[in-house]
Amino acid sequence: MGILNINDLKVGMVLAKSAKNRHGAVILGKGNALTEKHINSFKTWGITGVDIKDIDIDQLVKEEMEAMPNDIVESIERELDELFPPFEANPVMEEIYKLLKKLRLRQAANQTNGSTDEIEKD
Repeated sequence: MGILNINDLKVGMVLAKSAKNRHGAVILGKGNALTEKHINSFKTWGITGVDIKDIDIDQLVKEEMEAMPNDIVESIERELDELFPPFEANPVMEEIYKLLKKLRLRQAANQTNGSTDEIEKD
């Protein structure tokens, strides 16, 4: 199980827990496979993430890394290694690192696919 951002959802993924709006009303019950209509409903109801069965952020990052050329992945990892000190004993920093890596991979993928989104560097 893993809570995924609404933008990471794909048709066919299965809910591990019911998706609820901010008032606690169930929008889609546990065990349902997602359709495009479900994902759009989540966006309409302001649901930003849902718990998906048998998937997590590590798996998504791995899939995105495998789809990217090695030189781009290595460049992103070098950039992040300069920003982050060793964090083996700090699970919060490790999670921030993973999220930032995922974001940078997505930005790089958009750039290589001809998107107008640019990768910003300070």
